[in-house]
Amino acid sequence: MLLNLTWLIPGLPIIASIFTAVLLLSFSKTMNRLTKPVSYFIITSLTFSELINFILFKKNIAGNDLLFGGKFELVVDRAALLVSESIGLIFLLIMLFSVAKLKRRIGYVRYFISLGLLSGCVYLFSFSGSLFHNFYDPLLSSLDKTGISF
Repeated sequence: MLLNLTWLIPGLPIIASIFTAVLLLSFSKTMNRLTKPVSYFIITSLTFSELINFILFKKNIAGNDLLFGGKFELVVDRAALLVSESIGLIFLLIMLFSVAKLKRRIGYVRYFISLGLLSGCVYLFSFSGSLFHNFYDPLLSSLDKTGISF
């Protein structure tokens, strides 16, 4: 059952970013003034993605989740969950530091929309299967040889 929730990991930041982008295109002056709610909305979506990812990682869930009638497949294994969790935490830290340090000007909302879309795309890449494993399996196997285990 938890494997069926895998689509939420990349889906939540992407859906939140697209929803915010549509609102920005429709109500540009209002949305540019609502910088804090927009940033907290996208940060919350990324946080829920991280929580789902952490639950799947702790329960050692692995398998394939088919989306869109079997045309798109998310490959979930321990290595993909580990890398997506660490990259998601990096994105979360970037967003939290951005809320604290950046001045809220006109491009602020667009910046958070692009961070949300980018984090969702990185999640999709980590669950892409063979493309992901071609890049990250040598790194993870070298970490296993040094005695660092996850």
